[in-house]
Amino acid sequence: MNKDLVIIILGRVLQILIMLVSVRILTTVLSPEEVGNYYLATTVIAFFNLILLNPPGTYFSRHLLEWQRTKNLFNALFVFILWILIVALISILCIYILFDISDYHNKFNFQFFLLFILLSIIISTIHRNLIYGANTIGFRKEFVVFLIITLLIGLLSSVSFVYLFEPTSLYWLFGIIFSEFLVLFSAFRFFTNKNNLDIKKIKITINKERLKKIFFFSFPIAVTTFLMWGQSMSYRFIVDYKYSAEILGYIAVGLGVSSAVFSSLEAIVMQYFSPVFLKDILDANKEERSKAWNKMASLSIPIYILALIFTVAFSKELIIVLVDSTFHNTYTYVMVGASLEFFRVISNLLNNVSQSEHKTNFTITPYFVGFLAALIPLVIFDFGENILMIPIVLSLAYCIVSIVMYLNMKKLLDIKLEFNFLKVLVLSIPFGLIYLLPSSDSILINLVYLSIFGSYLLLSFWLAINKKYV
Repeated sequence: MNKDLVIIILGRVLQILIMLVSVRILTTVLSPEEVGNYYLATTVIAFFNLILLNPPGTYFSRHLLEWQRTKNLFNALFVFILWILIVALISILCIYILFDISDYHNKFNFQFFLLFILLSIIISTIHRNLIYGANTIGFRKEFVVFLIITLLIGLLSSVSFVYLFEPTSLYWLFGIIFSEFLVLFSAFRFFTNKNNLDIKKIKITINKERLKKIFFFSFPIAVTTFLMWGQSMSYRFIVDYKYSAEILGYIAVGLGVSSAVFSSLEAIVMQYFSPVFLKDILDANKEERSKAWNKMASLSIPIYILALIFTVAFSKELIIVLVDSTFHNTYTYVMVGASLEFFRVISNLLNNVSQSEHKTNFTITPYFVGFLAALIPLVIFDFGENILMIPIVLSLAYCIVSIVMYLNMKKLLDIKLEFNFLKVLVLSIPFGLIYLLPSSDSILINLVYLSIFGSYLLLSFWLAINKKYV
């Protein structure tokens, strides 16, 4: 097995374990209402991350290999940090407006919430781009070390803050930011090693033409990520307003379990394949770029399909093991959430085509359609008697996004979905054995079930992408 792949898998297994333990502790130490407030707070910070920070961050990541080659990593990072500070200033006005038009004074202390937003924008963004940038430029082992240390310190800090001060969502989130702050300096020194800051070079490079290029690359991504945020996260505001923070907590936890499974898996898949994909499309012609995406998709999609079937089949077991007993009746949200997450990761996979071709405006239409398909029904209809309809609406909206996205990306590159679907279905049959086993509320028994079938899931991943076993 490839040494890089071994490092990635071991690192991500540790990451997943820490994340799953975090979810379990979070739902135990916080009340359902505070869990709802946790998801509201993360929705607000996600607004700034996805719309104002992710687009230039994507440009930053897209050109890391080039900047590494020309010894300009420090210069590029310096310019990006300047933009992060500008976003932090913009956020102050936005938070004032948010608290002025909402009842958030009853949920959060204003100064405390504003401090959380500012620190998260500055510290978390720099930390995230540094360690993921290290992975992109080839430092896989260092990336894994930085990530695991951050997660471990973050979990310990969050639990400590909640017990020492108050069991609220913001104290939990401050624990995460504290851990990122502690790791930030080491990651910064490592990332900028053998790169010097050259202000004169920055002044020459950052001219009108370069800023124009960055803007036209980033603006369509900003529009797209706003629509993504609106489709996948803004429902939390609607649910909190129309129903309650407690109901939001139940829905978000159920969907969060599916998200934990797929986000972890997507991170492993893309951590390995994304640098390979970026390397393959560097200085490549259109046909070579098509082949690069098709190769990545043929290996990724079978993994995602198997994960979808596994999550649906083991929704009850996942809920019992991963969250507090207060939330055990949310397993149906996990089942629906699995389909939502599947369509989301497929859309993200397709999104690589637009970035490869520097035509990110092609992603706007799919997400705009999905944005409308998600929010209009949630605003118009009252699902108070059938809360399950809320995640169903969100899942259908992401399905629409995937279809429209595929049609749009076909216009840019000759992409093909080349994998053995029948083989994947055959590999998924053993997951059905869970319905023949006795059900139990015991964490230990369900953990045994998940360990056995989870091991088979890993084996099925390998069999699905190994061409020798057709």
